[in-house]
Amino acid sequence: MQDRHLILSLLVFTVTVSGCTGGGQGTQSQGNKAVAVEQLQVTPSEIFADGTVKVRMVVRNVGELPAEVRVGSNDNGGLDGSDVLTNHCPDIFDISDFSASSSNVSGTEPAYTLSPDYRIRMNWELTQDTGNVPLNGYDCNLRFQVPFDYSVNAFRQLQVKSNSEVQGSEELSAKSSKGPMKIEIQAIGSSAPRGAPTFLEGDEGDVRIQLENKKPSEESSYTGLVELDPPKVESSNVGFVNQCPSSDDVPENGKIRIYEGKSKIFACQLDWELTQGGTQVPSIRGRVSAEADYTYVKDIGSRSVKVKYRGN
Repeated sequence: MQDRHLILSLLVFTVTVSGCTGGGQGTQSQGNKAVAVEQLQVTPSEIFADGTVKVRMVVRNVGELPAEVRVGSNDNGGLDGSDVLTNHCPDIFDISDFSASSSNVSGTEPAYTLSPDYRIRMNWELTQDTGNVPLNGYDCNLRFQVPFDYSVNAFRQLQVKSNSEVQGSEELSAKSSKGPMKIEIQAIGSSAPRGAPTFLEGDEGDVRIQLENKKPSEESSYTGLVELDPPKVESSNVGFVNQCPSSDDVPENGKIRIYEGKSKIFACQLDWELTQGGTQVPSIRGRVSAEADYTYVKDIGSRSVKVKYRGN
């Protein structure tokens, strides 16, 4: 992610433990809030030639972890917030001034660290300087979005027993990081009496790794898009029959896009041997983990501004 992007980099070493046991249950996480747009004001919505438009935006960190915010710069290295205000109709308007501050920093800086419930305030001044305006005027849709980077990780424990009489473990856990995207790891294909995530030696077990772009529970006019590289999947004491995830499950450009409320599933067949140090054992405990770095882009929508013909 380039430095020009406004980035909310969540510190992902804090995780939620779900404590799932038996029954093929998947990993679980809590909460998907990260940022709330508290104010977006564009005034006025109509101007004459050589007029000025002012934009004010207030964003609050409503997540549970600290966030780092980078505001973005222009080609000359000056801070202008142009990756939040993604379209200002440069053929009509110039960004003549930009300022920002946060709950704990009063001046305009390249980056801000926001603790939970801290805010960042951004102000733009757009100047119309195109000379003659046609009779029908100019129309500009100012576009806004908030892109920020996240990481998510999850794991699931599982066990393989030589037969159903082996006692094995009663507690097999799973966990996933917080964030807008959830990774769920589900074990399937067990013939054990209690079912997955416990397998018997002759089973052909699978894990299904689901990346879900969770939809907020409250009604919202905003939409969120996840863009990411394929997740990194690792295992211990068990393996995979083939590469996980398979290259066939990844688009040609290597990027996966998941829209709000949608998900992407990778299925990977497990492989195991009931040995430790070359010695046959009655059971083994394994672990499958997955992690992914992704960009969550929250579309804030547009605001319309019209430049009117002044006349003679």
